Amino acid sequence: MNRIVRYLVTFCFLMLAACGSSPAVNYYALDPVGDYVAKDDEDSPILVLGPFRMPEYLNRSQFVTRGSGAEIIVDDVNRWAEPLEDAIHRVLASNVDVMSDSLIVIAYPSAALATAAYRLVGRIDTFIADSDGRVVMRVQWGIADHDGTALLSARRDRFESQAAKSGDPGSIARAMSDVLSQYSREIATEFETLGLAN
Repeated sequence: MNRIVRYLVTFCFLMLAACGSSPAVNYYALDPVGDYVAKDDEDSPILVLGPFRMPEYLNRSQFVTRGSGAEIIVDDVNRWAEPLEDAIHRVLASNVDVMSDSLIVIAYPSAALATAAYRLVGRIDTFIADSDGRVVMRVQWGIADHDGTALLSARRDRFESQAAKSGDPGSIARAMSDVLSQYSREIATEFETLGLAN
């Protein structure tokens, strides 16, 4: 009987040791193109950027990548420092604000929604890296004025960037930030083309 008790005690200690040796969790963030705030005129029109809808399998704290075929890989060790949906709104708004001198760009949600001159809304169909580290974003979006009149009819765009190291979460996060930079430039260009920004 004593031998059985010793085995059980040893087994419990081993199980507790295994539970206490979980791998450390790493956190990553998406970054805007600059770490400065653009100075806007007080009478500059306000653009509220968002909301963007996105697939629920992407909007989670864990890194998500695409495997072979239709496989989706959820990484419990490498995670976002903030909800991905919030990060996308924050980075896009910061980027477009820097790229458009005559616009005040605010991320959704915002109390400025009631007084905003323009709204940019859309849906992100995919924003994910594959096993080779290639990040692809496909997005549908449009621009409307304060009254809801469409200034830019709904359109589809695709942006792509390659991570420096395919299996490295930090490299993938940087490639995703680059994709958001490309999209931000497209937004700023459309506002210039429409004559809504200088």
